[in-house]
Formats: sequence, C-alpha cells, structure tokens
Amino acid sequence: MLSGAGATLVAACGPAVGRAAGGAAAKLAAAPVAGVVARWRNRKTRQALADSTYDALCPHLSPEVARQTVEFLDSPDFESIALSVTTQVYASAGAKNEKKELASTFDRLKEFLSIHLTDRGVVDDVAQAVWSALRQKVMESVEQVKAADSFSPESRASMVKIAACHAAADAKSSEQLSTIGDLASYNDFERQLADQIKNLHSTMRLPHAGTTRKVPYSKLFVEPKLRGNAEKKGESRSPVRGLDEVIASNHRVVILGDPGGGKSTLSLKLAYDIARSAFPASSAKVPLLFVLRDYVESFRASKDSMVTFLEAICKNPYNVNPPSGAVEYLLNSGRALVIFDGLDELTDTSLRRKVTEFVESFVYRYPATPVLVTSRRVGYNEAPLDESLFTAVALAELSEHQVSSYAAKWFSLDQTVERKRRSELAASFVRESQFVKDLRKNPLMLSLMCGIYASEHYIPSNRPDLYQKCAELLFERWDKQRGIVIPLPFNAHVRQALNALALRMYTDPKAQKGLTRTQLVSFMTEFLVTKRFDDEAVAEDAANQFVDFCTGRAWVLTDMGSNTQQSLYAFTHRTFLEYFSANQLVRKNSTPEKLFDVLHERIAAQEWEVVAQLSLQILSQNVDDGGDDFLELVLSAIQDTEPLSHKINLTAFAARSLGFMVPRPQIVQKICEQSALLSITSIDEGKFNYETLLLLMECSPENLELVSKNLKDVLRAAVETHPDEEKALLTALFFRRLATFNSTYSVPLSARSGEVWDSVELELRQMLAPLISRHYDAAFWAANIGALRGDVSMASVIERFGTAPLWSFENTYWSAANTGFLFHAAFAADGTPVYTNDFLERYTPGRCLASLASLLLEAPRPWVTDVELPRHVLYPILRACNGAISNKTGAEKEGSLLMFLPIGELLMEGESRKSKSGLVRRSPRTGGLIMNIILKWASARSDPAARPSALATLRGLNLSANVAHFITQWINGDIDTVVHVRPRPPARSRAR
Repeated sequence: MLSGAGATLVAACGPAVGRAAGGAAAKLAAAPVAGVVARWRNRKTRQALADSTYDALCPHLSPEVARQTVEFLDSPDFESIALSVTTQVYASAGAKNEKKELASTFDRLKEFLSIHLTDRGVVDDVAQAVWSALRQKVMESVEQVKAADSFSPESRASMVKIAACHAAADAKSSEQLSTIGDLASYNDFERQLADQIKNLHSTMRLPHAGTTRKVPYSKLFVEPKLRGNAEKKGESRSPVRGLDEVIASNHRVVILGDPGGGKSTLSLKLAYDIARSAFPASSAKVPLLFVLRDYVESFRASKDSMVTFLEAICKNPYNVNPPSGAVEYLLNSGRALVIFDGLDELTDTSLRRKVTEFVESFVYRYPATPVLVTSRRVGYNEAPLDESLFTAVALAELSEHQVSSYAAKWFSLDQTVERKRRSELAASFVRESQFVKDLRKNPLMLSLMCGIYASEHYIPSNRPDLYQKCAELLFERWDKQRGIVIPLPFNAHVRQALNALALRMYTDPKAQKGLTRTQLVSFMTEFLVTKRFDDEAVAEDAANQFVDFCTGRAWVLTDMGSNTQQSLYAFTHRTFLEYFSANQLVRKNSTPEKLFDVLHERIAAQEWEVVAQLSLQILSQNVDDGGDDFLELVLSAIQDTEPLSHKINLTAFAARSLGFMVPRPQIVQKICEQSALLSITSIDEGKFNYETLLLLMECSPENLELVSKNLKDVLRAAVETHPDEEKALLTALFFRRLATFNSTYSVPLSARSGEVWDSVELELRQMLAPLISRHYDAAFWAANIGALRGDVSMASVIERFGTAPLWSFENTYWSAANTGFLFHAAFAADGTPVYTNDFLERYTPGRCLASLASLLLEAPRPWVTDVELPRHVLYPILRACNGAISNKTGAEKEGSLLMFLPIGELLMEGESRKSKSGLVRRSPRTGGLIMNIILKWASARSDPAARPSALATLRGLNLSANVAHFITQWINGDIDTVVHVRPRPPARSRAR
C-alpha cells in the first residue's frame, strides 16, 4: 500500500528517535531507569519528526490519514512506545529473549495505530516503518553503551526488572486497546478532567496562616530552583535547575525540601500548568494529584489499588466520572503525570514505608507513567524510594533575587496600601528584614514576615518576638492547618522541653554535633520526670512522643548523619537553637546580675553573640528595667576589662543593643561616648575598629535622634580637645564612610537614617575641615585631600609617601580616606566627586591625574604590592571607573591608564590560570572602554598571540611617546608594576 514510503519514513523518524536513544544512553550510567527517555521530550525534535513524516507519507496516504499518523507520532501514546522500546533494548542488549519481549510492544504499537488511523488498511505498513526507525536508532545507542561498559551489576538488574515490567504492561495495554473501538469517550474524559483541574487549581492560597485568600499564580508565585541530591552523592554543591529541566530529563522525580519550602505549592502549580498545556517539558496531557495525607486510613486498611484511588480523585474533588478503563488507559499510554504530594506528612515511619512500597509497585505496574513525589528532606532516608527508579532533587533556598521578587509580588497584593506606595513598602521590607535573611529563605517564613510587615510596617527588631511567632506558627498553626495531629501541646510542654534541650545542645560541644535518639529520649525523660510526671515509665513514653514529634518536623531536628550505631539529630535552624537556648538561660538566671555573671566572659570573647542578644531582649521583656540594668553592668565592666579586643566586644554588644532596645538617655549617652572614644583609641598602625560606630548608625528609629546628637557632640569634642590629633580628626571627618566601607555585614540605612547621618557628617566637616592642613606632612590621607584641593603637588606627595598609597586598599585607613576618594572621585562616570565640596572648594582631580602621567614613569617599580592592592577589589575598581576614561584627554587619560596597569597585572595573573582567552572574551560584555582596554592588554601579557591586537589598540589611543613605550613594555611582559608578597595561587588545571 505504501510502496517506498516505508524506507522514507524510517529516515524521517531517524533524527528524533536517534536523539531519544542517544539522550537515554548519556544518562543511563547515572540513573539507568529514571532518565531513559530524557531527550525524547524535546518538543522541537518531535515536531520536526512529525513534519518530515507528514511530507514522506503525503504521496501515499490520504491527507486525513497522513495527518492522523503525524499526530500520533507527536503524542504521549507514541512516546510511551519509544520509552518501552528504549528500556527493553538497553536492558536486554542482545539477549536471546529480546524479540519475545518486544513482540508485545510492537502489538501495542499496532493497536494504537488501529485506533488513531481511520484507514485500517495502512496500519501494518505504518507500524512497520515506525518500528524499524525506532529499533535502528535504539540499537545504534546500545552499541555506544556497550562500548562504554558503564552499567554496574545493580544498574543492570534494575534495567532488566523495569524492562520486564514494560513488556508486561505493553501486553496488558495491548489487550485493553484491542477492546476499544473509539477513543472519543476517553478523550472527552481527559478534556473534562483537565478543565476541572485547571479551574480548581488556577490560584494559590497566600501561604501564611490565618488567610483563605487566593490569587493567580502570576501574582505571587516565584519559580523555585532545584539542586541534585548533593548530600546523598557526597557533593558539596550541585547546580540549580528549574523544574522544567528536571522533568524533561527524568521520567520519575522525588523533590525533597523543608516544611514550608513550597513543595505542595509547586505540585499544585505543576498540575495547573499541565492541565492547561503550558508545561512543554512533559508530554502528559492530564495531571493526577494524589495528596497522600488524605488517604492515611485507606493505606492502613490496604484494600484499594492505586487505580481505585485515582478514580476516586477524579470524582472528588474534580467531579468527573471516569468511563470504565479510562484511568487505566491514561496510565498505560503515559498521558497522565501522577503527583504524590506529601510523603513526609505520613508521620508514622512504618506507614511511610508501606506507602513507599505502594508507589514503587505502581511504577512497576505502569512504567510508562511519569511520576513526581514530594517529601521532606529529613527522614526521607528512613523510607526512600528506589533510586534506580527515581531521581532525587532538593528545593534550593530562595536566593536574594527571589526574596525581592516574592516581596514585590506580595506587597502588590496588599489593598490596604496605596498602589503607588506598594513597591516602596516591598523595598523597605527587603532592606529591614536583612537581619533575619536566614529565615526568609524559606517561602513560608518569608510570607509570614511579609504579613507582619504589612500590618505593622516593620519587622520586629526584637528577634525573640519574631521567633516566637514563627515557632508558634510552625509548631501549632502550620501543622493543624494541614491536618497533622500534634502529640503534645506546644505552650504547655513542648516549649519548655525545647528550651532545656536547646541549651544542652548549645553549651555542650559534643552535643552540638548531634544527639542519638537514645540520648534524646534519656535527656527528655529526666526533664519530664522533674517537670510533669512522677512515674519514670510514663515520662519515658512522653519523651518518646516528644522525640518522634521533633525528629518528624524538619524545622526542629534534622538527621545530621550517624555514628556507628544510631542517627544523630541536631537543630535544623541554628536560629531556633539560639532562641530556645536564650529562653532557657533567662529562665534559669532571671535577674540582670545573674544573667550578666553567666554571659560576661562570653560577650567579652565575642562568643554566644546571638544568644546573649536574645537573652538581653527576653530579660527586658520579662523584668522591669532588666535590660537597662544589664547594660549598666556591661558598660561598667568595660573599664576593668583587658585586652583591648575584649573592650571592643563589650562596647559593640552595648551599641548593638540600641537596634532593639530604647534604654534610658543616660545609658545611650554612655554607649555613644564609649563607642566613639574606643574607635579613636583603637587605631593601631593604620588599623581601625569602626564596628561600634556602624552599629550606632544602625540603631532603631526610636534611638536615632538621641544617638546622632550624642555621637556628633562626642566626636566634635574629641577633636577640639586635641586639635593636632590625627586619629580623632580622621574619625570625625570620615566616620560614616569608614564604618560602612569596611563592614562586610552592614545593612543599608533607611532613608530617614541616611538623611540624619548625612546631616551629622556635613556639620562635622564644615566645622573641622580647616584642621586637615595641619596633617599634610604626616598623613597621606590629608596630603591626598590637599593635592585634590590644589594645596599640595602630587610630586611632593609621592616623594614623601611613595606610590603604594595611591592604590592601597589594605585597611580602613587607606581604603576609606585615600584610594576610595581618589579613584571614585577622579573616575566617576558623571564627573561628580563622591564627597560634597564642603572641604574641597578647589577640587582639581584632573590636574592630579595629569601629574601622575609623568611621575609614575619616573617612580621606582614596582609601584604597589599585592597586599596593598588585594585581588577582591580589582573588578569593583574597574566597574566603578568603567567608561569614564573616554571623557578624558591628553595627560589625564595617560595618567588614568597608568593607574590601572597594576590592576590589570593582578587580574591577568589570576584569571589567565582559568583561561588565557577568558579575559578578552569577557570584556565586550562589560560595555566600558577602560575595562575592555585593560583586560585586553593584561591578557596579552601571558598570551603572545594576543599582543598584536593589544598593541594596535594602544596605537589607536595616540598617547605620548614615553607613555606608549612604557605600556608597550608592560604588555610584552618586560616590566612589572606589582610586587608579590602573598604566595601566588597555583595554576588551575585546564583538563577538560
């Protein structure tokens, strides 16, 4: 009937089938069963197959039948055939029973075509053509697999097992298909079910407790990222991927995550997307969402099959009555993706093992069905799914970008706020919640904090208040909301027990590594005997319930591994370990004096920092004037404390308290005085401690006015008392920049705080700027300002201080007052200096740069060390100055280029170890002239082949002869501008 079209069809099928087989081969070594059909899911590939097949068959078939054939080749039905063939051929790899096993699959292919094609006379020929193409390409990939010899005995056994299941399933499916005369009723059922799923799951509920409001996904949903199960594989970190990539690459997936991490929401969103044909990574047409916690009693009874459960789901909640055999057809043909949500919510481990076996038996019965399972990370290994069947991935924590995106969406839904203020509110939330960034990485916690901020317009700076709300949510409201029974009431007993357990684990170094279940039960039995029970047996039973509860809640205790006999459990979030520990400390030491006696040495040594802060806050809440009296004890102890570092730590602790307490005015004044004077006196060989000043600037809004007034008065008085003291003047002029520039953890100030500290800084500069000239001869920072003002020549500055300070970012002294000023002021893209001209009336950076063009050529080399110009500042400097050189001419341009040679030299030495051409390839994406030029020149130092192009760029700048000659020598590697003090990093291997 088809004459030569069969061969043409084989050729047409080739690319797509080959892609399927080749992709499967590439993934079989790691996951021989789970990833067998990964590449087949490429929709462009399947469409190309359909188009070419249509062209091949058109001359031989009626247009209608040709169209039907092409549609079949692009359907889940045909994909299930391809999956079965690929799996069986890989597993048998030439075994004697290969043809026998594949016979049922070929019969199933013909049955499918008999249903899909209206002209039954061409079924055999079309079936044979498609079958030949599949077999041909699959066998080509088999040879590659055999050559690689990548199968372990365990993998081979798994493949054989699942291949036999495919063969058996094909036989049963073929038998069922032979009884179906028309797919119309099944197709109608599929459409109705998809429509109902789409209607029911088109919105998501705001995930924080206490609300029933639902919104479209586009209004709130932030696409999560997934990581490979790194813990299982022993990897430190694995790449993040989207759900679409994971589903496209794996037939069966387990998503692991923490409670509140978004597993259930992700399941609902996936169901919605598949139902509306908006998830091209899967060819499934309809999702079947199976919420496991809803069937606990049925699982215990063990009466129903999975098909029975799925038919019941179609009826309730979706109100669609499936025709006889319809669900079976969906499963056999791969048209349904089954989602088993919430394996973790089966709190009984034995029941979870039973359900795990139930899911695996379902996979063996319906191997063509793609499956997704969600489970908590902790405890999953107690009843894991077969890793040869399922690929495990983990939900990654929210990134900072995702947090900002979620907050923007969340606050855009807040109808109590004017529309124009919603984005501002979201931005302020992100800024002000920085101090609990560890908590907001969890979607549930993030949503809760958004709710708090929406109603109160601030995140409680008192972390205990926030932790208490979060703990109550997680221990009671979250579980109750999801229908999970809590064995012990939180407020009555769990809270006290957790307090005691946390302090034990926090203070005992051995316990911090984790406690075994036996140790946990023993500790809790002893605790409960003294607190509630007089019968040790009853107490031990309650202790077991408590341990079961905590180890079953991933936000409480997590499995940290095991010793030789038992698993070790520790607090999942250190945040809650510290919170409950602080609670217990205050319960046991309820006066300021007792608590200070326990914490004094810890604070001085900067140990227990968070626990000490939390303890102070809890004491303030529970005892009248308790916080103030505690701070008085801290300030008094500073005078008698040695060494200096301990003084700084005690002072920093007191300054930090102003972020969450409002002490008496006298205490605020003492903290400001101590912080300012200690910052001045702590200067030692150019090394400063400005942490306390930064902490003062980050004080709470309630303290801002008093703190700013006191600090301004203290700094001014310190300078006026000792007008020739460089340290006091430097601190007063640059306190804000020095503090923020050198902090690795500072939080951006609010708009109000920024205005206040701008005003303080301006007042101090206006009063104290005339004193800068007293230090021109002794301090580079002052001479640098003098040069920019035109009071001092650059020649005299270099003669007195050398060239190294021009680049030095080694410490706070230089980086904030010197180089930061010179680079950022002289190279700012818009020409505006970083500082206002309050003490730079005659601002002349161009003259300084022009002078450097000749001075640097004559200066001894190297100009700077790699200690004074560390690697971590190199790219930030280039980015800050990127493009500005294009606005300069003559000597200014030449001075600018020479200033950047040491930066390029260090970049070249570090980056060329990764890839000699990487620097040049990366530079065009920067879009800035200065960065492109420097990176190109730097790359040429280690790559002679790149030098002609680099030198051509140099000639195009029309520099003076002396400068051009100097840079030419530098590009050729004949001269260096940097001397190495630190050991150079080893060259990286370029092995592919």
